Amino acid sequence: MELNEINEEKAETKIIGGGDRVSGEKGKFPKHVFFIIGNEFCERFSYYGMRTVLVLYVRNFLLFDDDTSTSIFHAFTMLAYFFPLVGGIIADSYWGKYKTIAYLSIVYVIGHVLKTIAAIPFIPGNTTHTILSMFGLLLIAVGTGGIKPCVSSFGGDQFKPHQVLYLSQYFAMFYFSINAGALISKFITPMFRADLDCYPGHHGPKYDECFTVAFGVPGLLMLVAVGFFFAGTKYYTQVPLEGSIFWKFCKCVYSALRNKWRRRKNEEGEEHWVDYADAPESLKRDTKYVMGILLLFTPLPFFWALFDQQGSRWTLQALQLDGTWGSFYMKPDQMDVINPLLIITLIPLFETTLYPLLRYYNVNFSPLKKMTAGLILAGVSFLFAAGLQFAIDADLTPLPPSDQFSVRVINLSPCDVTMTSSNPDYNGIMVGTEKISDTQFKFVETKEPFTLSHVTCVGNEVQTNFNVTSGEGKVIDYVISGLLGEHSMLSEMATAKPENGRSSVTFLNPYDVTNIVVNASGYEVTVPAKGRSKPVQVKSGTSSYRIYAGTSEYEGRLEVGVGGVYTVVLVVGDDVRAMNTSSGVLKDVNTNNINIAWMIPQYFVITVGEVFLSITGLEFSYTQAPASMKSVVSSIWLLTVSMGSIIVLVVAESRMIDRQAHEFIFFACLIGVASIVFAFLARRYKASKPQEIPSKKEKNEIEKTELLEEKTDFSE
Repeated sequence: MELNEINEEKAETKIIGGGDRVSGEKGKFPKHVFFIIGNEFCERFSYYGMRTVLVLYVRNFLLFDDDTSTSIFHAFTMLAYFFPLVGGIIADSYWGKYKTIAYLSIVYVIGHVLKTIAAIPFIPGNTTHTILSMFGLLLIAVGTGGIKPCVSSFGGDQFKPHQVLYLSQYFAMFYFSINAGALISKFITPMFRADLDCYPGHHGPKYDECFTVAFGVPGLLMLVAVGFFFAGTKYYTQVPLEGSIFWKFCKCVYSALRNKWRRRKNEEGEEHWVDYADAPESLKRDTKYVMGILLLFTPLPFFWALFDQQGSRWTLQALQLDGTWGSFYMKPDQMDVINPLLIITLIPLFETTLYPLLRYYNVNFSPLKKMTAGLILAGVSFLFAAGLQFAIDADLTPLPPSDQFSVRVINLSPCDVTMTSSNPDYNGIMVGTEKISDTQFKFVETKEPFTLSHVTCVGNEVQTNFNVTSGEGKVIDYVISGLLGEHSMLSEMATAKPENGRSSVTFLNPYDVTNIVVNASGYEVTVPAKGRSKPVQVKSGTSSYRIYAGTSEYEGRLEVGVGGVYTVVLVVGDDVRAMNTSSGVLKDVNTNNINIAWMIPQYFVITVGEVFLSITGLEFSYTQAPASMKSVVSSIWLLTVSMGSIIVLVVAESRMIDRQAHEFIFFACLIGVASIVFAFLARRYKASKPQEIPSKKEKNEIEKTELLEEKTDFSE
């Protein structure tokens, strides 16, 4: 989104210092603008650092499901791009830019404080964490959105009208600070989340990831940003209030609609519905032109609906992939850094190669055609995402739904056993010594009675009745042990996949033997009698572990993959060892076999689409907007971003699409329709200079003064 913000700020501030370029700059460069540049760097680090880990925080710490986590992420994004409208009105009409930045930055910091406190796992009650988080996010949205339209233009106010060269240098540094802050924070904040062990000795969903530091560091950077801004207070030039043109625009539209509704049928109508407004002719003329741009922009929210899913659905997709790149492990939320990296590469590349080449061969790649191509490419990127998701789904381990379960038989007895069951899928299955059954994927209804029995090595029958309560993905291990196969036990398999590039291993002890301790990857876990240890996370590849049972000691080796879930079954007799398997473990849940690099094509395609649509759209709307309405058009542009998040929120909360791949295809189809609509509107749109759009009364004046022969060129 950096590209969108850069150009939005450019649209807000381009007219500042709009004097003619002179041969020499008069006066010195206002060095106090470096306080503003430093403020922007820290604020962008703060915003993007927090936003990068947000969806995983909501999912892993607050324990919401994927759909609700996506909805919360996009609700926050929607508010963050709605409040610039409010901040612009406040700055123009009430507080001025300085006070708006100052007051709302303090609100911003308070939001970060609440968000950081909410991420402290020692605070009791998940409801408390959730309430603090929601209030914190709301204040952050108010803060970041409210100051967004003010900071860059406030920096522009520090230059004299003739200092055009200095102003250009300022914007170059300002835009660099945006990208630098975003790039650095998107790369290192996920490291704070995943790599720091903030709570030694504590384990669980709220302790395994360090969200306190991941939110605290961005909050600290926002505090530094406020310090930078206040440090330059005595040097700033503050422009007097001029009033908000957005209010005038809204009043013009409202009065036009009201008067048109009240018009009697026998009264002569106006040529355009805006002509009914109680407003000066110049305002009505400019409003008509903005309404034309607004109509053209109506399909754009669908682009932002897809684009902003890089921080939500695409991050959740990355969780299911192998992030190993040589010796470096790319975390799921770090993938978002690819977008700004591609932006700073593609913009100069296109300007120096693609666009000159198209001009050389006389290919008409007009602004509206670029925007149409941007919409289409966003849809193509989601088709890539859908294809990748289909490949991921094909490799997933099937787990029972909430109203079903399955059973895996593990035979540790010295003889082969044959199973008998009330369920035909499990009846007559033979399991060899130190082997497992292939019944893990044969699901049984929890509401139906289920029994499983086997005959021991001396012909005795052992029967077990199952009473499994409903729960997502329950797989029960039925372990046969003893010198004659006379013992059996049930243990629920751990099926939760690790999402930090490691694998999860549990140790299963089917014997009535206590005081068994396992040391694996530096962690010591106790394996209870006739029970299963807590999961231990180990690095992918080959690693070792040690088992201690009284005076017996055993060293085993594991071969595991990224994201896999495994069980080591202990065999206890005169000594202790692990069940014989080829890899030293039983694979419970498949590994992440697809590398995260396969996401790069979809990131590349959607970033090219962003370059085509975002830069072109803002420059197009800026050059086409009336001089008095440039801030209005900028506000409308930001509202399209906000509306895009509403679309995602509605789709996610409706839960009408079960499979993620199908949802990606759905969004691709949506933007396909939006592309057709936009192409149709673009074909009908006639680009004109604002002053060349005469109102009805102005046309009559032209007729009266016999100036009809002077044709106006509407083809620009």
